[in-house]
Amino acid sequence: MLGVMGLTFTVTLLIGVPIAFCLGLAALAAMVVWGKVSLILIPQRMFTGVDSFVLMAVPLFMLAGELMGTSGILGRLLRFADVLVGGVRGGLAQVNIVSAMVFSGVSGSAIADASALGSALIPTMRKQYGNDFAAGVCASAAVMGPIIPPSIPMVIYALIANVSVAGLFIAGIVPGLMIGFGMMVIAYVMAVRRNYPRRTETISRGEACLRARQALPALLMPLIIIGGILFGIVTPTEAGAIAVLYGVVVGFFVTRELRWSHLPPALLRAGLATAVVFILVATSNVVAWLITAAQVPTMLGAAVRAISDNPLVFLLIVNILLLIVGCLIDNIVAMIMLAPILAPIAKTYGIDPLHFGFIFVMNGVLGLLTPPFGLVLFVICAIARIPLLRLSKAVLPFLAWQVVVLMICTYVPVLVVGLPHFFGYR
Repeated sequence: MLGVMGLTFTVTLLIGVPIAFCLGLAALAAMVVWGKVSLILIPQRMFTGVDSFVLMAVPLFMLAGELMGTSGILGRLLRFADVLVGGVRGGLAQVNIVSAMVFSGVSGSAIADASALGSALIPTMRKQYGNDFAAGVCASAAVMGPIIPPSIPMVIYALIANVSVAGLFIAGIVPGLMIGFGMMVIAYVMAVRRNYPRRTETISRGEACLRARQALPALLMPLIIIGGILFGIVTPTEAGAIAVLYGVVVGFFVTRELRWSHLPPALLRAGLATAVVFILVATSNVVAWLITAAQVPTMLGAAVRAISDNPLVFLLIVNILLLIVGCLIDNIVAMIMLAPILAPIAKTYGIDPLHFGFIFVMNGVLGLLTPPFGLVLFVICAIARIPLLRLSKAVLPFLAWQVVVLMICTYVPVLVVGLPHFFGYR
């Protein structure tokens, strides 16, 4: 059964079938060959996979990100970031990274961050630093989207592994900041070595204060979302709804750049992105059920135990496995297929579920930057009009730091679980 499923998935993927349908066809072929269950199980499992209140957070955060860009909030954030860090050498790269850190607190999606910030900054950065550096910084900064809360992959993992969504969100705060500040240092060193220009015009105190006031709605948006979740005032799904309402109110009454005509396109883009996620979740849930029915988790757990009883060795194996898998398939698909297998094994090793969940999510996120199937790379390639190979080389310094942060968080778990435990999430 598993052989047929794997063969069907591989063949359909190679001939260009969309990955969600590859999963569905693979599950169908496996069930036909197995012959022990009715095919009615396929739509039942698909519906079960998406029938969750938690998943409502996905379209809400995607729509909030769309509104942030459409209502002019993102533009104000970029101008304020220029006041803070734009005056250093290679300042636009710093603006990109700082803006990505704030924007990550709204959208929860690396693709959304890459698209919004890439379209806004790459054309200007290209003129000053060259296309490779501009695209590399933007692509690398975008992966903070699913690490700094909120995070769409964390929502999906929490649903699969039955852990606290809010706890996972909070677990990403410290590692996300580590990635962001480390990237700022790397970008600065590269800018100095390459003698990139700095902003020569000085910004007056009055202008700086004006930009700060204008950017206040953008800065408050992630604080409202994260703070509400952090102190247990709202659930992640409710926080998504508040973010959408906040974006609409600010767009219409504060920035006054949002128009009724902007809403249908924003809803359409958020809806299409949500549909992609949901159909992946639905079809992957069928595959996950078949893998569980075939007792793969039990067999794999025994095999891993035979290698080592040390949880540190297990985490190293998981990191290597997931980094390889991230190069080959979408992070959400990998999560839905592998989390039901690996999460129970991690529990047998005594690993904190929030710690393991964050490690799992971060591995998948890094896969968005690794060829041949890194989705963020494809988005930035289209915006910057740069070949995939050149962009893959440009992101290497930043990707290397992100892998270092992954390893630090793997073996110093307090950086991940310290904050959630402090606020009572376990």
